[in-house]
Amino acid sequence: MAAGMIYTIGGSFWEFGGPDLDRAKLFVMLGTAEDHHSNPLKIAISKFKRRGGRFISVNPVRTGYSAIADEWVPIRPGTDGALLLAIIHEIIALGLYDREFLARYSNAGHLVIADPDSDRQGLIVTDEDSDPINPDYPQNQLWWDRLSGLAVLSHTEGADPALFGKFRLRDGTRVKPSFQLLSERVEPCTAEWASDITGIPAATIRRLAHEMGITARDEKIELPIAWTDCWGGEHESVTGRPVAFHAMRGLAAHSNGFHTTRALAILMSLLGTIDRPGGFRHKAPFPRAIPPTAKPPKG
Repeated sequence: MAAGMIYTIGGSFWEFGGPDLDRAKLFVMLGTAEDHHSNPLKIAISKFKRRGGRFISVNPVRTGYSAIADEWVPIRPGTDGALLLAIIHEIIALGLYDREFLARYSNAGHLVIADPDSDRQGLIVTDEDSDPINPDYPQNQLWWDRLSGLAVLSHTEGADPALFGKFRLRDGTRVKPSFQLLSERVEPCTAEWASDITGIPAATIRRLAHEMGITARDEKIELPIAWTDCWGGEHESVTGRPVAFHAMRGLAAHSNGFHTTRALAILMSLLGTIDRPGGFRHKAPFPRAIPPTAKPPKG
């Protein structure tokens, strides 16, 4: 659980971070057995439900948390990954992802070499003549700017990265944005495909995806809190996408657990719920660089 999320968004549930149920409007819990968690979360869920929040529990059995959930979604053990991939498929197909968040705070717009003839196939494109600034999180990676139709350094002032498409660099190297590759990867992961694996009706999977996307988009919240982002940009308020998730060992205790956890972190990113009111909030000293910087052994 921890490794999968830290390698995807820089932090994880449990002691690394958790759901903001004080402001969430939809709460989805996966892979949590019985009442397996600390009392603070149980109290938070109680207050969340009293305020009218909607609680969905995905679990093979209807005990513990699932017994008090507004909706229980029974699932075959070990198949949560298929459900999450299908929801990601639906979110992308319906256009319910938070484009602004993905472009600004993820590598969705970063160009990846998609050229079988290149020995750097699958790697993110970098401009070797530019200063990486931070070796742990290089700032010399490239976007394809939709406005100029050119490859530019990521986060160039005034640039807007393409999330979809196939492009060629000046040297002829074929590249695609990361988000394009994600879209291609989940294209076959339809609700019908996941239904056969999970036992959850395809209509239910589509409805869940639609509810998550619509809640995040149409019920966003705004708090009058001034803040400065890591590029020095000043903002007068904080916007939240009030869809919160929580998961525990049941999500990861299978051979596919690492990637199942990564799928959940990707879904949270698509909805724009990372470090925002009503979503997931890291606890210091997280988030960390992705991937975490290697540490030399103590001797």
